[in-house]
Amino acid sequence: MRALWFLLLGLLGHSLTWAGTPEWVKELTPGTAGTQRRVPPCRLTFDVGWSHVMTAGQATLTVREAGAFWRADASAASTGLARALWKYDCEMTSIMHRGDLRAHYLQHQETDSAETCRYRVSFERHRVITETQVQPVKGAKATSTAVCPYGPMDDILSFILYVRSLELKNGQKITRVVQPWDTPYLTTFEVQGRETIEYGGQKRPCIKLGLKIRKIDRNTLALSAYKKMKTATIWVSDDELRIPIEMNASVFVGFMFARLTQFETLTGKHATASLPASITVKPPPPPAP
Repeated sequence: MRALWFLLLGLLGHSLTWAGTPEWVKELTPGTAGTQRRVPPCRLTFDVGWSHVMTAGQATLTVREAGAFWRADASAASTGLARALWKYDCEMTSIMHRGDLRAHYLQHQETDSAETCRYRVSFERHRVITETQVQPVKGAKATSTAVCPYGPMDDILSFILYVRSLELKNGQKITRVVQPWDTPYLTTFEVQGRETIEYGGQKRPCIKLGLKIRKIDRNTLALSAYKKMKTATIWVSDDELRIPIEMNASVFVGFMFARLTQFETLTGKHATASLPASITVKPPPPPAP
């Protein structure tokens, strides 16, 4: 399920401050968000499944205005027979600047049969502060705070909005540093062409995007493979909305997919939201001398 969050669900005009400048920094996509920044407040619902046929869960994504920010709320849960085999629930809130689509704050909680993990992440221009709390079903709760002294970075949802804002020519590659939970990843979308996908009983022109993910060690900045996901593809509508229609991923448990089942435009009071009580994370105190 985590691998699909990369699907569901940067530089942004200033310099990336990576100490030591690793070689992969040359791959990063420069520049600000593109011209297609208008995002209609909306709610999307997806069926999530395994092996092409078995529906294993459901995911929703709601995007609303919150003053100078976008607030995006996502949730996912295993259902049916899959839930009997593997109980999983997660909720995520992403706060992004509406002007340049820059990530500002992320809170995420996921629960399985073994533990509940909670993350709070503050995205600053030159560092990222992450608070992690792990509560095992059996055992004591552990809380830690880490600082990655490099930036800027995206979260999953700000990266998706950034990608959809671009022209997306065939062959175009977009590479950014993305931190969806407590670990940064070098994440690349490649525009693989145009195809037609059926949605709502109709054929819909779509942009086909391939996805590649590599893990970044926050201390050494070395890259390593993301073994939980081998390959992934996402199709987004080739129109002004650019909504995700279908997503496929080859992951460590086999083949997973997500398909859009409902798209709803929000208006009036349903199109706006308040911010969480806190949208900052304090860094840990300095070590004692």
